[in-house]
Amino acid sequence: MIEVPDNILHLASYKPGKSVEDITKEFGLSRVVRLSSNENTFGPSPKAVKTITEAIESMNWYPDASCTYLREKIASKFNVSGKQVIVGNGSEGVLSYIFKTFFEYGDELLTSEGTFVAVYIWAKANNIPCKKIKLKEDYSFDLDTLVNNITDKTKAIYLANPNNPTGTLFNHRELMNFLAKVPDDILVIVDEAYYEFAHVLSETYPDTLASGKNNVIVLRTFSKAYGLAGVRIGYGLANEELVTQLMKVKLTFEPSILAQAGGIGAIQDDEYLDKVIDNNKKGLNYFYEAFEVLNLYYIQSYANFVMIDFASEERVNYVHQKLMEKGILVRPLKGFGLPHCMRITVGQPDENEMFVNALKKIL
Repeated sequence: MIEVPDNILHLASYKPGKSVEDITKEFGLSRVVRLSSNENTFGPSPKAVKTITEAIESMNWYPDASCTYLREKIASKFNVSGKQVIVGNGSEGVLSYIFKTFFEYGDELLTSEGTFVAVYIWAKANNIPCKKIKLKEDYSFDLDTLVNNITDKTKAIYLANPNNPTGTLFNHRELMNFLAKVPDDILVIVDEAYYEFAHVLSETYPDTLASGKNNVIVLRTFSKAYGLAGVRIGYGLANEELVTQLMKVKLTFEPSILAQAGGIGAIQDDEYLDKVIDNNKKGLNYFYEAFEVLNLYYIQSYANFVMIDFASEERVNYVHQKLMEKGILVRPLKGFGLPHCMRITVGQPDENEMFVNALKKIL
């Protein structure tokens, strides 16, 4: 038998929830509302659909290996050079490039408990020790404690802002103070997967790109606000030297020609984006009002989801099961290290109402 390295042998891969098809069949349902994976239930950006449809005729050709046109479109939107942009199969794809490019034996990743599980998986897969700091009582990143735990082994620090799954945020002043204390030879990865929602929901959301720090890389995605989770397209923003090194490990012809086309269309679809952001603001407020009535402890969110602290894993499992039986999928957070919590994505108004009405009956 082929020997498998211990770090892979004992690696627990990402475990998605049950599929819509499985739930529909198991409980004999006519409709299933999926509020479990922070997807955009409006469907994809219409301009992305148009550019993808046009690109279908070119599927017999390899895509642009440098992703030049998409990088230029992203760069133009954020007033940076195209050489400061790298694209991948979702922002997680760019995260995988970071591990391949910058880490070597003896390095450590410093991050937090209760954050995006993929960062733990990629660290383990690359045999990189991952040092995790506890979240603060309000479920936010403890930036001061993170700085105090930097050692000579720390190669990179991973931050998610807003954090998934808690929805919490650190503001511009807090981030700038943090970056000022981090040595220049340590990479700071700031995952802004929910950027489009956060910078509207918070007046103090950091302008990370304006930090002026050459050791910072920002991760963003088309999966959430633009509704392109299924085609896998995301990007990173950093100084030219970091991007040059990252490009060396990118698979030659990824992302696909359809994914690149989708990104090109989506980044220009401001009308669709405004609709999604407006719906998210209204949906969050609708959830907050309902949770107040139900006397639930929820965390104010700056993303497109809300986390509820049910105080016990048993209660989470009970509510999750009963919601599933009614055709509503949400995400218990045991896999994120928060077994007493549950995350609910903001959907369209009728989906949100269906969830709230079911939750009232269950509780």
